[in-house]
Amino acid sequence: MASAAVCVSIILIFLPGVGLQHQEDVRNSFELAARAADKQAVKDDNRAKWCNSFMTTLLYIHWFGQQTRLEEEVKGSVLQSLQVSDSERQLLSNALNALEHEPENERALKLFTESAFEQVHEDAIPRLLFIGGCYRGKFQLAICSEKDDVVSVTSFFLQFHADGEHYRGLPYPDGKAGVKTTVSSYFYGLNDGLYNKIRDRIKDKLEATGISKQMAISGLKCVR
Repeated sequence: MASAAVCVSIILIFLPGVGLQHQEDVRNSFELAARAADKQAVKDDNRAKWCNSFMTTLLYIHWFGQQTRLEEEVKGSVLQSLQVSDSERQLLSNALNALEHEPENERALKLFTESAFEQVHEDAIPRLLFIGGCYRGKFQLAICSEKDDVVSVTSFFLQFHADGEHYRGLPYPDGKAGVKTTVSSYFYGLNDGLYNKIRDRIKDKLEATGISKQMAISGLKCVR
């Protein structure tokens, strides 16, 4: 059965066949990497630094990865722009729909489920940012699969950009802001044998903070 979870600002889809231990390994690994990247890039909101820190952390804990699609602007539907199968796209859509039912996410996921925006009202920008904020957001939609006991993740890195005029304290003349959405993709694989040796240390490190940034997504329907 398919399942899904949110780890920091990453929406993870686990396809049928991914074992419970591997699901936990992916959630913990991606949370650790995302939190490290957020801490590294918080001062200047630099996308390159965020991606580099995220990848470096995963490499350090025995994942390997590579970028499979360079960053490009999304035109039209964000979900339709992703290079996934129809069944995987439907699972992503189901997960997003389930999240939209949560009061705190009301309208926040329109960034993914509707066509990419070119302009929005200034006061609507914060509501378009899912789990995280200000006037720029970084998010990942990730699909995890397992074959012959080997787990891998295909991740789509989405970034929402709002017009920089607001950052300088200047009002928008017409109350609207120019925005764009960009996407790039990555592939990650796990060295299970080496990761087994550090699994407990990673769990301890996350638990030591006393803050859980993982949330299961309920109401996800499996696509056959």
